[in-house]
Amino acid sequence: MNPARRTVPPIVAAALAVAVVVAVALGPAGRDRSAAEASAGSVPSTALPPSPTAVVTPTAPTPDIPVRDATAPAAALAPAPVHLSLPTIDADLPVDPVGVAQDGQMEIPPLAERAGWYRFGPAPGSDRGSAVIAAHVDSDASGGTGPFVRLHELAQGDVAQVDLADGSTLSYRVDQVVSVPKTDVAWPDVFTRQGAPRLVLVTCGGTWQPAVRHYSNNVIAYLSPVGP
Repeated sequence: MNPARRTVPPIVAAALAVAVVVAVALGPAGRDRSAAEASAGSVPSTALPPSPTAVVTPTAPTPDIPVRDATAPAAALAPAPVHLSLPTIDADLPVDPVGVAQDGQMEIPPLAERAGWYRFGPAPGSDRGSAVIAAHVDSDASGGTGPFVRLHELAQGDVAQVDLADGSTLSYRVDQVVSVPKTDVAWPDVFTRQGAPRLVLVTCGGTWQPAVRHYSNNVIAYLSPVGP
C-alpha cells in the first residue's frame, strides 16, 4: 500500500496535515545498507501526508455537505528547489522532490551526493512554514560520505543558496545547528506548515550503532531567508 495515496474523510485529512518524520540513518561507508535499510530504525513517523482527495460516501440521505480537497496546500504552487549550496562547508547538492516511503517515513535519495526536498510540505520561498531538505550522511551507493557529513560544522550566520526550478535563487542564513538524539527530536516542529518561513536541513550524526544500524543523533540546521 502506498501511504501517500490513502483516501480519508475531510476531518481526518486535517489531522494528517502534520509532517512525516525524516529517515536519514545510514552508517559509515562499507556497510551493506540499501535505501530501505536506511529508513529502518529511524524515528517513527508522526503522520502520513494528506491524500489527494477526500471523498464522503453516504449510506443514507444526508444534507448537502461540501467535500474539500485534502491535497497538501501551497507546496505544489511554488517552484521546486533543484540545487543547494553551502559554501562554508564546500557542499553542493542537486535536490530531488521526494515523498513518503512505504514504511511511512520521508524518502531520501540513496546517493549521499543528492538531497531530497519533502514535497508535501512548504517549498523554499513559501511565505510560511518549514521547507525541509535532507540527505544521507554517507552511503554504500556513493562509496563513502556525502556533503552533509559536514553539516554540523555550519555556524550561525553562514549562508546557503537554493536554486529553484524557475531559474531564481534564494539565500538563507543559518540561525542554529543542533545535534539531537533521534528519540528526542520534536519532528512536528521540524515539519511544520505554520510560523515564519525557514529552511531546515537534516542528516544523521552522533555515534554509529551497529545493533540497530543507524546513528544515534540527527543533525538539524535551521535557516531564515535573507531579504532582498
